[in-house]
Amino acid sequence: MTTTPAPAPTDTADAKEKDIMRFRVVSGPDLLTRNDPFLAWQRQRAEAHLWPYFRRYETGLYPRATAVSDLGEVTQGVNFGAQDYLSLSSHPAVLEAARRALRDFGPIAAGSPALGGATPLSRELEAGLSQALRAEHIVLFPTGWAAGFGTIRSLMHRRDHVLLDNLSHDSLRQGAAASGATVEFFRHLDNDAVRRHLAGIRATDTRNAVLVVTEGVFSMDSDTPRLAELLGICREFDAKLMVDVAHDFGAMGEDGAGQLGLQGILDEVDFVVGAFSKSFATTGGFLATRSASVHEFVRMFGGPQTFSSALTPVQTAVANASLGIIRSPEGAVRRKAVAAVAQRLRDGLEARGHRTMGDVICPVVPVFIGTTATGRVASGLIARSGLIAHLVEQPAVASDAARFRLQAMADHTTEDADLAVDILDTCIRKAKDSA
Repeated sequence: MTTTPAPAPTDTADAKEKDIMRFRVVSGPDLLTRNDPFLAWQRQRAEAHLWPYFRRYETGLYPRATAVSDLGEVTQGVNFGAQDYLSLSSHPAVLEAARRALRDFGPIAAGSPALGGATPLSRELEAGLSQALRAEHIVLFPTGWAAGFGTIRSLMHRRDHVLLDNLSHDSLRQGAAASGATVEFFRHLDNDAVRRHLAGIRATDTRNAVLVVTEGVFSMDSDTPRLAELLGICREFDAKLMVDVAHDFGAMGEDGAGQLGLQGILDEVDFVVGAFSKSFATTGGFLATRSASVHEFVRMFGGPQTFSSALTPVQTAVANASLGIIRSPEGAVRRKAVAAVAQRLRDGLEARGHRTMGDVICPVVPVFIGTTATGRVASGLIARSGLIAHLVEQPAVASDAARFRLQAMADHTTEDADLAVDILDTCIRKAKDSA
């Protein structure tokens, strides 16, 4: 069998500047070859040290770590690229919980949650989340993405309406699109815009459901909505509110309750979805609700609930052990530590003239770059200078809004933060000079 070789790589200017979304929609009869122009461009970027994706860690998620690119380029140094906000992935209690679960239940779930995939550990985790979120009913999902997608996809239908913040996560957008409901977007964090949208919807439709969707913390911008006000607007127009707490639950607030706790509405939001992949040292997700019928309906029609394998016993045990730490005095100490690291990063970068984004101190520190070309060059430079951190460009953000996303961990030291500031500052300046 022969294959058609990829076309010759594009020029270096394309590798620096060409928008990745130009390749998203293609045409042609041959599914095996019609994406070859993208492959050529991707290879050119990789060879020019301008491709920051699909690196792998060759160490644990420690403050100093080793990552390797697709082409084998090694970055060994300070690690601000990992989603382990409270540094629980190496915590002795978490590791011991994983060992016990592996010993007692084995490495794999028996099937989907609907077909025997749960264990006693699942019930324990559900009970803990119910208490932490003050929501009686919990549905566990295999990933955080599945939780957002599956919940919206199952609950909303063709005549309903979904209203999303225009920076909503891809899982929420795709769930809304797949539901068949009418989908509208409102300007980021603009509660007045939500009111206008809802007034317009209810002026012509009082019979069908309306779901407003937002997030506790938007990690690309490190900001948060005025949730109590938003909830009041939803109540005024008989709409329900969903909040995705992936980045703040566990990492912020008293007892780790996140923005829902900080803003005093922990037990009032209709639907809370979240992920274990940020503060809980594992993967998985959940829906929390006060409605028994929603709980049963999503368990049956939530897609990943019925047709994906359940969380493994090890994942469930790790999430449960992490939740115990999060809600303990030690969790409060870890939250204070990660906030201090994030603040030191912000102070250090801003002192050198860089713009850190957002108005809340959370583990994610976005550093605005602007032009895609500068971001790509700087990303290659930091990888060769001993800093593991992620460039964010389109499609995650607008084409002229590239940024670095530094992810602080509780175990980072002030020396780690200062070194990251030094490297990032130097590399951004070099990248701008070469543009």
